[in-house]
Amino acid sequence: MRALITLAVLAPSAAFAHQGDHSHSSPTHLLTQPDHLIMLGLVATAGVALWVWYRGRS
Repeated sequence: MRALITLAVLAPSAAFAHQGDHSHSSPTHLLTQPDHLIMLGLVATAGVALWVWYRGRS
């Protein structure tokens, strides 16, 4: 549980990894830049961790 709290605290600061307006960005940009891939990986990992945790409780 502490890992999820740490992730929740660090996620907002990682969202501001670089400046720039992404309102006109293509999906290619969002799926090829390392900072975007890291955030996508963290979100996916948190989702899987929550699913495994919830599945283990039921």
